[in-house]
Amino acid sequence: MRRVWALSLIILLTACSRGEPPKPVTRVTASVAGDHSAVYWLDSQQGRPISLSEHVWQGDYGEYRGEYVWRDGQLRALKREGEQLADNTRVPFSLHVRFDASGEPVFQRYRQDGAIIPLDSAELTRLYQESNQILDQAQGQIARNVSVLQGQRIGEYWVDCRGERQRWVFDDAIPPVVVSKLLQPGTFVIGAGNPGIGKDTIDALVLVRREKACLTRPQLLAE
Repeated sequence: MRRVWALSLIILLTACSRGEPPKPVTRVTASVAGDHSAVYWLDSQQGRPISLSEHVWQGDYGEYRGEYVWRDGQLRALKREGEQLADNTRVPFSLHVRFDASGEPVFQRYRQDGAIIPLDSAELTRLYQESNQILDQAQGQIARNVSVLQGQRIGEYWVDCRGERQRWVFDDAIPPVVVSKLLQPGTFVIGAGNPGIGKDTIDALVLVRREKACLTRPQLLAE
């Protein structure tokens, strides 16, 4: 036992002496505001953002997945794919922009419904600012301890995406008539809320479906 303890101590001291930075920490959170709802996956290292992925729903305006990368606190790349409203019709789009260390765009590719559309400087500036606002939004939700809860109603329980039974309660802001519909067997819910001891509280509904559709983290910049 002493040999095992001594070996573990040596490994720990060796890692510390090398000055290896701590591993990135991933937090998952969500936000809901009117017809706009989003789930965020945020990677941070030593308190600084590294990357963020999102899945966004905008009602009639569309749905998309996004990914963002920061280096030394500066946004360096963003990519989005999905559908957006154009001429009263939802059409596919993709967006990819890279920035240098000064925040200047060095690459852009924007496609909408198959057409390549160049972005002007004002639009690129807006995207840069919007990306950092999304980061602020995610960090704010994490600071408020808002978590993402996913589950399907089976019998008297909610079963999460790991197959484990959960007990949920719904905030009073969600009307009882809505809650009664959520309790129907088979309903799948993605909620924003706060985990508790023995039961979790859903404060807002991110997405409700009639079939199970667990979210996975978008990985666009690596594709």
